[in-house]
Amino acid sequence: MSSKSAVILAFVGGALLIIAGVTGSAGIVGTAIEYLIDQLEGSAADILSIVLQALNFVADLGGVAVIFGGVLIYMERKRVARFIIGIGAGMGLIGFLITLISAFLHGWAYTLYFLLIISQSVGWIGVILSIAATLLAR
Repeated sequence: MSSKSAVILAFVGGALLIIAGVTGSAGIVGTAIEYLIDQLEGSAADILSIVLQALNFVADLGGVAVIFGGVLIYMERKRVARFIIGIGAGMGLIGFLITLISAFLHGWAYTLYFLLIISQSVGWIGVILSIAATLLAR
């Protein structure tokens, strides 16, 4: 049942991300690969550069990547699906929690403003549904 729910959430979240025009980022994985590229030379750096370009391509797909992640959940490829959804949505659960905690630490007024923005933003709702899909896919 949770797998079916995860697929539905990924499809709806991906559609909302497409409507809002939200794209993701390679995040810390991309930053780590960029650092390695700077440290390495030759073919290893070239291979890592190609990997980074592939990750950025998936991130640029945004909602399409999240929907593809939903298809992968349906095909029982949950680990890969969670990774692709996280990159496509631009934020995983940890990133969302860091943003929420940061808003909380800046005071209640900022936190309430942040929650108001989330409730009125199609893109944020898409991100939240995408995160929920990854959690249900476990």
